[in-house]
Amino acid sequence: MNVAFYGAGPRAQPYLQILARRPDIALTGVCDPDQRAAEQTGAGWGAKVHLTYEGLLQEARPDALWICVEAHLQAGVIAKATELNIPFFIQPPGAVDYDQARTHARQITGSRLVTAVGFTSRYADVVKEAREYLGANAVPLALGWWLDPADNDNRESAAQLLWTEACQLVDALRVFCGEVDRVRALAPGKTQGGLVAHLEFASGTIGVLTCTTFARPEPRRELELLGDGWSLGFGAGFSTLRVAERDKTTILRCLNNPAAEHVTAFLAAVAAADPAAVAASYDDALHTLAICHAAALSVREDRPVTIAEIEQADAAYGTFLTERISQPQGQTERDAQTDLPGNPP
Repeated sequence: MNVAFYGAGPRAQPYLQILARRPDIALTGVCDPDQRAAEQTGAGWGAKVHLTYEGLLQEARPDALWICVEAHLQAGVIAKATELNIPFFIQPPGAVDYDQARTHARQITGSRLVTAVGFTSRYADVVKEAREYLGANAVPLALGWWLDPADNDNRESAAQLLWTEACQLVDALRVFCGEVDRVRALAPGKTQGGLVAHLEFASGTIGVLTCTTFARPEPRRELELLGDGWSLGFGAGFSTLRVAERDKTTILRCLNNPAAEHVTAFLAAVAAADPAAVAASYDDALHTLAICHAAALSVREDRPVTIAEIEQADAAYGTFLTERISQPQGQTERDAQTDLPGNPP
């Protein structure tokens, strides 16, 4: 199978290392805004280096594409890959904001394209162990902490950090607790760099997720699920699972490579042309991003936000897109933007 990479920096390296161990994979093209990074990767694989993602996709025509760049660089390549019907694996969040994400999701769903968003914790063996431990039982209380500045050098707000990085914890909460009905998020102030989101799940679970962007002497990225007489605690990166019960405590370490498992599932889905065969498709990840969007909206408007409200806005936006396709030729792009749901006339 021939694959291509848009992005060859640190985000791409774990996936390149995984694919290098597979004799059935050939890297045929690579592109990166940092051309030096693209050249280094291309030299190691004997792959052609392209100056633009358009050239990469049109010339290489890969069987699958990896998108490993920051969110603000993802939109154009997603649209082009969808247009050319090229399956893709993308680093979270997969869009710079929710409006962009739902636009991509609608285009992808219409094409039945195989996609995967890199919420790789779904494939961690300790996550599977925890789900087996819980069985069909609901989780009464879930607590999450992302107390760590962003990995990049940009000064982000806590809401932005929730969108770009802590969305990984939000996705894990969905895995264990199901879908969210309502979000109420609070921030201590514009310059304080903190956010606390209260999540009300349809299952009855109450979740509390705390994010901070200011530097801490001890960064913390953890998730804990609590019930009567037990707790399940996950260490950073879901590397460990601590099962505490009334009479004993068991610590399990993650023994598999979740990213490798995710890659295997994605490539199998591509080979079978089955979008449902891989966890965390772009369409499914949109539900995770809807929660992050609701939290940011809750902070901005100082009120609870329901996911139903977000979905209703999605339906209105979908109607707008359908109507825009058939708009009179005389209508300008600026006219169309003015008509967007929620935009003033």
